[in-house]
Amino acid sequence: MPTLRINVPVRYVIRPRARRVSLRIDAAKREVIVVLPRARDRKRAEDLVRDKASWLEEHLSHWPLPMPFIPGGVILFRGKEFVLAHEIGRGAAHEADNRLIVPCPEAASFSGRTRRALITLARENLTTQAQLHADALGVEFSALSVRDTASRWGSCSAAGRLNFSWRLICTPPEVLDYVCAHEVAHLIEHNHGPRFWALVDGRVGDSKPHKRWMRDNSARLFAVGAEA
Repeated sequence: MPTLRINVPVRYVIRPRARRVSLRIDAAKREVIVVLPRARDRKRAEDLVRDKASWLEEHLSHWPLPMPFIPGGVILFRGKEFVLAHEIGRGAAHEADNRLIVPCPEAASFSGRTRRALITLARENLTTQAQLHADALGVEFSALSVRDTASRWGSCSAAGRLNFSWRLICTPPEVLDYVCAHEVAHLIEHNHGPRFWALVDGRVGDSKPHKRWMRDNSARLFAVGAEA
């Protein structure tokens, strides 16, 4: 089996509907995924990884370092670098001097507590901003959920349900606000036409810088919580 000089998992996935062997880099799971139509295509798939090794290593070498949830570790939070701090006890996570202080009884539970704290903060911020935009546009959403999405930072269902990635709490507040405005605008315009963007820009101003930030920093967002 071919190996990469960079320590990144290579996962082979059989998909009968695939027309050919292909590979891609999954930033969310920090792995290389190779799709093959049949099990007997495994050798061709391994040959493809070998042939593309230099290309893969070049792209993977630019990945941001993982930001695990460990005491003293640094993560991206509200668009800035924050140091994680463990406080023995219980209660809500809180910010102080570019530190995110996470109370928990013991260090062994720190990682899980930190993830849950970020999800809670994300839900609070996303709900507040989404409601502000909904009120301003005169619409209502049926529900709001926060998940660890792998492909879209936000979505709006036909039933009016808003879905967001918890990782948006790691973005600058104005970027989180833009994503909220984007999804709320879909309650009115279920497309990305001129009227849709007029609604979004009417709420946040020029949306282009926020879209650019998300594009340029997506790999950093997925690095938050990744194991070293």
